[in-house]
Amino acid sequence: MNMQKQRTVLVTGAAGGMCRGINARLGAAGHMVLCADLSLEAAETAAGTVREAGGRAEAFAVDVTDHDSVAALADSVHDRVGEIDVLINAAGILDRKYLKDHDASSFERTIDINLVGPFRLIQRFAPDMVERAWGRIINISSIAGVTGYPYPSYAASKGGLSNLTRSLVIDMWGTGVTVNSICPGVVDTPMVIQEVRDQVPRKVPTEQIIDPDEIGGVALFLISDDAKNINGADILVDGGATRFFQLFDRQ
Repeated sequence: MNMQKQRTVLVTGAAGGMCRGINARLGAAGHMVLCADLSLEAAETAAGTVREAGGRAEAFAVDVTDHDSVAALADSVHDRVGEIDVLINAAGILDRKYLKDHDASSFERTIDINLVGPFRLIQRFAPDMVERAWGRIINISSIAGVTGYPYPSYAASKGGLSNLTRSLVIDMWGTGVTVNSICPGVVDTPMVIQEVRDQVPRKVPTEQIIDPDEIGGVALFLISDDAKNINGADILVDGGATRFFQLFDRQ
């Protein structure tokens, strides 16, 4: 890949399972990884893993549901590191509730973390990218946002995130900033329950669970100059599952 320049990358939800691969691939490529998570201790652990592998990393605390917390993160990043080049919105939750089990507060919490959270981060950090005429925004969506899902709050939040990605292309028109989504299928993280893992051989054409490192590889490509004309895309990393099957049987 044509990397050309090392970048400063802010990753939210950096202590999550999928971000193991994202952080590792970015750090190994020489990028500065700013690991942000709800818990500073968890963020420090994620940053420490990058450093142990020879990469550069810093840790930050942020609550993506809180406007003031996001503002404080931006100030802290600016004071300690400077401007960021890349924002990866990976913070998210999966609330395993069917429609009958939801109340308004539980639905709204998922939307706030998975959809409004990325919006807050983008609104805070994108203007600096626009001013410098270069930037990459990568939203970690899901195949649930493409096909639907039995858990309506998760599907709605990820569908909204993918559409936010497409819509922001208009705002970033001609600015040098691109906005894309990565839509993983079944990734080998603690979030994936055994029921789903058991269905992979018969519902995913490659018969494979995705390694977090693969998601990191896609993120690394999107940062490279080879991806400068990929914009507004939902990049499916799912083994072909969304083309032929649904990952869940009807309850």
